[in-house]
Amino acid sequence: MPSERARVIGLLDAFQAAERAGAEAIAGWISACGDDRLRAGLRVIRTRDRRHAALAEGRLRALGAEPRAHVSRDLAAVCEVVADPGVSDHSKIDLLLGRVPPNSDSPLAEFARAIEDDAETRALFESIADDERSSLRWLHRMRAALVEGAR
Repeated sequence: MPSERARVIGLLDAFQAAERAGAEAIAGWISACGDDRLRAGLRVIRTRDRRHAALAEGRLRALGAEPRAHVSRDLAAVCEVVADPGVSDHSKIDLLLGRVPPNSDSPLAEFARAIEDDAETRALFESIADDERSSLRWLHRMRAALVEGAR
């Protein structure tokens, strides 16, 4: 069983890689997005993702580790769809929202609760989880707006 420190380093490393990949994918989506409202909100989400990646990397380095993680094939496939200009905005939103069960807590909040001996990393994940919940709420509202606009 790995130590909590090793587990925390692994989580931070995987998270920073995932957030960077997500920010890159959203950049592709922004360039292909034709809806002004959606494009504006995507810019906010991209900025958050980039900042989250930087914060996680900073904490990782503070713990004496270097970023080494690469995204999983599953996440890379999701990022490809998100960046694909041939996929509709509605489909991209559905894909992202489908990855998080409704009425569930953020996976980051779950990670944070599992950290016992590293208050700084725990607080970092808790704070980022708040941002993630905000992004998810906004995506739900945008999905509803896109559906309403299509009628």
